[in-house]
Amino acid sequence: MSKEFDMGLQALYAGNLDKAKELLSKAIENDPLNAEAYFQRGKVHRQLGNNMAAMNDFYKTIDIDPSHNQAKISLEMVKQIMAFRNPDLYNS
Repeated sequence: MSKEFDMGLQALYAGNLDKAKELLSKAIENDPLNAEAYFQRGKVHRQLGNNMAAMNDFYKTIDIDPSHNQAKISLEMVKQIMAFRNPDLYNS
């Protein structure tokens, strides 16, 4: 893994989400096939409340690594959150 990836994880664990997003994005820019960087950035997006961006990163993780079970679970969780919050579900 890259220096940016490692620093991004440290920032994520320290709760510095904006810095984590920046560093993980840089890690992805340097290695576009780094599934774990997409997954970790997806976790950052989810914590920031940006569910669409989180879903995109989880989908990309699975696209790169179809066996990434954490990404599959996280993707389903975000889908459930979005379905619950979708006001159209209550207009039937």
